[in-house]
This record gives sequence, structure tokens and C-alpha cells, in this order.
Amino acid sequence: MDALTTLLPLLLIIFAFYFLLYRPMKQRNREIAATQAALRPGARVMMGGGLYATVVTVGDEEVTVQAAPGVELTYNRQGVVKVVSPVAAPDEPTP
Repeated sequence: MDALTTLLPLLLIIFAFYFLLYRPMKQRNREIAATQAALRPGARVMMGGGLYATVVTVGDEEVTVQAAPGVELTYNRQGVVKVVSPVAAPDEPTP
């Protein structure tokens, strides 16, 4: 019984660490990966500063967006916070 009372606080700390830190971090990483995968020309996105724009080109580390007609901005891909209205991929059927 003495060994159980010694290990119980350690197990509770590990349990709390998993559910309070590690698990939410994994879910956030999945959301970021899904956002990055949905970046395609024509998609409407929201940038980190709250700017809504349309994706023009997507590179390995950069994305060019059109904020207004004739105004194109180049951002780091990580600057895209969410895809507001995705564009169907060429091989996906449109609903």
C-alpha cells in the first residue's frame, strides 16, 4: 500500500499533463494540418491579422492572396488562420 501512495501523485500528474496539455496540442496540430491542406487557389481565407482574402497562388512556404482587386499580398503559409470557403480539388466532385 505504501508503494501505491507514493506512485499515485506521480500518476495523477502524468494523467493531468496528458489531458490538459498534450491532447489539446495534438488536436490543434490536426486543425492546422487540415487548414494547410485546404489551401488552393480560389479559396477564401482569413489571415492572422483578421484580413479576409482569396488565395491566388500557393507555394511551399508562401501563399499569395488577393485582398482587393489588383492588391496581392504575399504571406507565410502559417499566416493563414482558417479557410472560410474551400475550393474543391480537381479530382473531388463538387456538391
